[in-house]
Amino acid sequence: MGILARLLPTALKRRLLNALTDGEDKFSRVFNTSAEWIVITRLDDSTIAEANSGFEAISGYLREEVLGKRMLDFNVWAHPEQRVTLVEEMMRAGSARNHLVTLRRRDGALRDCMVNCALIALDGPEHSHAVWIARDVTEHAIVHEQFKAAFRLIPDFMSISRVSDGCYVEVNAAFERITGIARTEALGKTSTELHIWAEPEKRPSLIRLLDTHGAVNDFPMALNARGQMREALLNAVVFASHGERYIIALLRDVTDERKAARALQESEARFVRLFDQSPLPMCYSSNENQYQTTQWNLAWFEAFGFDPVEDQGKSGLELHVWVNPEDRAHLLHMTAEGTAFTDVEVQMRRRTGELCWISLSTRLFDEMRRTMVLFTYFDITDRKRAQEGMLELNAQLEARVARRTAELQGANGELSQALSTLQIAQNQLVQSEKLAALGSLVAGVAHELNTPIGNGLTVASTLEHRIESFQALVNQGLRKSDLQTLLTDMQLASEILVRNLGRAAALVASFKQVAVDQTSSHRRTFDLGAVVAEILVTLNPALRKTACSVHTRIDDGLAMSSYPGPLGQVLTNLINNAVLHGFEPGEEGKIEVQAWSKDANEVVIEVRDSGRGIAPENLHRVFDPFFTTRLGQGGSGLGLHIVHNLVHSVLGGRIAVHSRPGAGATFSITLPMTAPERVDATNHVHISEG
Repeated sequence: MGILARLLPTALKRRLLNALTDGEDKFSRVFNTSAEWIVITRLDDSTIAEANSGFEAISGYLREEVLGKRMLDFNVWAHPEQRVTLVEEMMRAGSARNHLVTLRRRDGALRDCMVNCALIALDGPEHSHAVWIARDVTEHAIVHEQFKAAFRLIPDFMSISRVSDGCYVEVNAAFERITGIARTEALGKTSTELHIWAEPEKRPSLIRLLDTHGAVNDFPMALNARGQMREALLNAVVFASHGERYIIALLRDVTDERKAARALQESEARFVRLFDQSPLPMCYSSNENQYQTTQWNLAWFEAFGFDPVEDQGKSGLELHVWVNPEDRAHLLHMTAEGTAFTDVEVQMRRRTGELCWISLSTRLFDEMRRTMVLFTYFDITDRKRAQEGMLELNAQLEARVARRTAELQGANGELSQALSTLQIAQNQLVQSEKLAALGSLVAGVAHELNTPIGNGLTVASTLEHRIESFQALVNQGLRKSDLQTLLTDMQLASEILVRNLGRAAALVASFKQVAVDQTSSHRRTFDLGAVVAEILVTLNPALRKTACSVHTRIDDGLAMSSYPGPLGQVLTNLINNAVLHGFEPGEEGKIEVQAWSKDANEVVIEVRDSGRGIAPENLHRVFDPFFTTRLGQGGSGLGLHIVHNLVHSVLGGRIAVHSRPGAGATFSITLPMTAPERVDATNHVHISEG
């Protein structure tokens, strides 16, 4: 019974010892009435030899149900590995003490139990049996875990230390966060060793207070927190556990609170200084006395002429500064309700009785113990007088404006007449440009058709003469060689006639299409390269008279649904503009026409020349109507204006010009593959100097 006695609780041991003196019957009663689970099992097969009523209460099984059966048959071990650990320790040391395990009741509920076990001799053989003693500590464990969770989660510094040596036995997460010291490093050491106290000389006074009163509230101290000193308030209480006295301490960092309090005091002091020294007249009233008194600053006394010693604290009603006292009541009441006012004009009275106009603004300030309404005053008397002068001046100006309006109406009539005349002239000039283009087209047609038709006429006359000669040979006597020569000449003449007439027909078809396009604005689908080629054919006669050459580089397959006539006029005007303005007469030059697809929806056409370029001061005016640098020398100033209008209003695109003096000019046109039905012609023109 020696080992069993060491394992049993103190109360149970006393009861068992008393029972032993009175015999086995008394021991049996004590065994059976114990609240702890006590079970005796055989070592060789784990059969249950005895179980008490405590076992029945904790496990839910009746004693009669388990006797003679193995404990493992009842699945009471929630974690069988815990039993294995206990058995191994018991077999090695003879006993196992204070192991916390989880046991399963008959109804499936899990209970936390503190288990002790030991080898005993029963019925003779040594270590033939094992005694198992289990105490249900589930509720105690729940309370303990709740305390641990609360202890760890409290945001303030908490610690538990022994009174005897001052060593920490437990610290919470806030302790680690505030001090930067890990829990494992802190346990077993004192606050002095860890340098927790920034002023260690104060700690003995804390211990004396605890010895005297058992608890301390809001004890001020300085704390070392990660190398910084922090102000804190310490609350501590002494408690006893298992014969040892402990101190549980809760420490609250008040550094930021006190810093904020000091900042608030400094802010209030600054407010008072700023209020008194402000150059703007100000005052405030508070709800401490229902706004019956008023504090004025020095600027207000200077502005209104009152005595700072005698009149400080008196309200505006007492000083009779309000011409309309109801204004004060209204402004004060509404501001106190939360409606601030800015620049409210009121009439007030100085100490001398002089009336003045003041622009008042109000603001509400909430403090810890009171609510203040602040008034600021801005003297607008001079401004009011100036306004009255302005009203008088405005009346004079209105009369003057009426006279000027009548004069302007007459001038507007004249300008309208001039504008109408100018519009007629502009339309006539535009029409002249179109007729000039048509004349150029006719000249081109005549020149281009002249060669194939002349060649055909020459061949036809030669053929006629050859037939007359053949007729003479027929009358004299025809030889086979003469017939063969005639057939050869006729075949050659036919080939020349067909080739030249075919060329003439192609030219006529091309000219016809260009003429139709240029004399109408019908929409059709066309290949851009073909249209550009047709346009250049009409320009060839004029270009041959110059030393300029035109080169094209048009991507294949650029099919557009647009207006070829306006597009042809745009390209014609740009090429003619390059020849006329870019080069001196007889000067060799190069003009390039390029086109490529920008994306699936737009195409870019560039007309670039190698001429003299455009002067910077003229670059932003090139699209203005009637602007030309060759006035009287063949330039009307409408060519590029017409180009701009056609690109934006008809073709639905954008045009940009880039140029530098001596480096030529480039006109870049971006057009949609499918022209819109209608286009707003208000787009901007992009112009750059290259």
